[in-house]
Amino acid sequence: MKSDRKIPLSCIVLLAGALVSGCVYYNTFYNARKQFQEADRKREEAENVAATSRTSRQRVLRYRDIYWRAIRKASIVLDRHPDSKWVDDSLLLIGKAFYWLGSYRDALLKFQELQDNFPESLLLTEALYWKGLSLWAAGRAEEARPVLADVGESADLKFTGKARLALAELEAEAGEYAAAINAYQKLLEARPRGLATKIWAGIGSARFHLEQYEDALLAFRRVLKSKPKNKINYETRLQIGSILERQGKLDEVLATYNRILKIKSLRSYEPEVHLKRANVYQLMGKQEVADEIYHVVIEQNPKTEYSAEAYYRLAMVAQTSQRDMEKAKELFASARKEKPGSDAGRAARDREKDLGKLERYQKAAAKGKKKGLRALFNVAEMYLFNFSETDSALATYRRAYEIADSLDSELAPKALYAIGLIFADSLKNREAAEKTFRNLIDRYPVNPYAVGARQRLSQALEDDARAEARFREAETLMAGGVNPSGYLDILRQLPSDHPNSPLAARALYTIAWTHANRLDNPDSARVYYQKLVDGYPLTEFAELASKSLKGDFLTVIAQSDPDAEPAGRNDNSKPADRRNDKRRRDSHNPDKN
Repeated sequence: MKSDRKIPLSCIVLLAGALVSGCVYYNTFYNARKQFQEADRKREEAENVAATSRTSRQRVLRYRDIYWRAIRKASIVLDRHPDSKWVDDSLLLIGKAFYWLGSYRDALLKFQELQDNFPESLLLTEALYWKGLSLWAAGRAEEARPVLADVGESADLKFTGKARLALAELEAEAGEYAAAINAYQKLLEARPRGLATKIWAGIGSARFHLEQYEDALLAFRRVLKSKPKNKINYETRLQIGSILERQGKLDEVLATYNRILKIKSLRSYEPEVHLKRANVYQLMGKQEVADEIYHVVIEQNPKTEYSAEAYYRLAMVAQTSQRDMEKAKELFASARKEKPGSDAGRAARDREKDLGKLERYQKAAAKGKKKGLRALFNVAEMYLFNFSETDSALATYRRAYEIADSLDSELAPKALYAIGLIFADSLKNREAAEKTFRNLIDRYPVNPYAVGARQRLSQALEDDARAEARFREAETLMAGGVNPSGYLDILRQLPSDHPNSPLAARALYTIAWTHANRLDNPDSARVYYQKLVDGYPLTEFAELASKSLKGDFLTVIAQSDPDAEPAGRNDNSKPADRRNDKRRRDSHNPDKN
């Protein structure tokens, strides 16, 4: 039976118009979202290849263009259909696109607009999460914290874990590594989906900064077990190599880099890996092998950042080790021509200029004592500040002082002051520095450089007092039998805060001793003995550390009596313990020296 009811034609037209209008703004947003998803995909592809490769740069330009297209499409919804149900979606999409483009101010405007105009939106938590990230990226970390904390406590499980991860990363960025580890571990206990890789990577990085190398290695190996994407996979393997290098395990470092070369998905990183392998061979003293690798990199990667870097490193060897300035200049020129805009290309250009200046100053200095004196100072300054060749700078300043003193020149106190600074700051030879400064004060008491020398001596005394207070604090904790972590943090900070104090070397030695004896960790002990030798080569503790590094002392001491203290304890050790191996303990104990 047919119905006699008829729908008016005008109603049909209005309904059709509404449907068409709805389809138009939905289609506009759908196209914007499709563009955004395509940009996201291409961005992730670009992040998973070597950052300096040509294809990577092309990909970056490509995905940035697609983000802009997504912004333009979504903006049409806001401009032409401000009452549609897709406005909050469009605001969120535009804000996220601006974030990935690095336009954080524009991103924040869109997230705030969504927050203000759509307080009941189902997208609000996500918008707040991205607002927190944008504030952080814009350098407003303190404003980001409460925003991310609110998201971390929200009921939206999709973003609570991500927000708490960001808060842990904020702690790490601020240098609060212990707090960061605590935050990562709490997040790990909550078992957030899809975040394990980043959490373990964060824990590994924080442990690395705290010089807890074995724990860092464990964390980074957990990262690799989580099957990370290419970029994180590669960076994690490099971090493992870096730790092993600090521990002096160069064979294991090479094995780590060689494994990278066997992974097909990491092939875009091959040139960089070869450069790192060459550096390890240099550390091993196998310069010929390193040179072969550099030449292979140059041959296989012409006119790239990698070939420029290889030429630059060859040039540095020619300049610093071989002392062949002509060869060095040729290689620096090759590095510059290979890729002028690269880091190595720019550094090579600067080195070329510096070597040219050095030659001119050296020629001027050779003209005669009086005429060449000022040029000789320029030579010394270039050795010190441009080339970091401390020994050459010191020898040149001494020569300048002898000439200036014989000529009764006003430049003599300047030379003495420079010599004192080198001893104090570069060579960490406190005794020689004080002797030089006192000589300057005695010979030129009213000279401005003598004023500077007096200030340095006064500062040294104040620094000594502060350093001694910190060392005694650690010493008291050691004598009280607390866990080594309770005093190691103090001792680690002492050389950083008071690098010129005589106690800095002693602190490093005590740290190394503790790792060898109390923590049964000879690998970490080697690291700190090496730091001591490198940073304070002229101290008696460096001499003891060198003996430990060269011999089997680390193996022996790890098996010996752990109750023997390295420094300043109340003499609570057992009489039998004190008698056993007394000679050995006295020769290696910083409190006895």
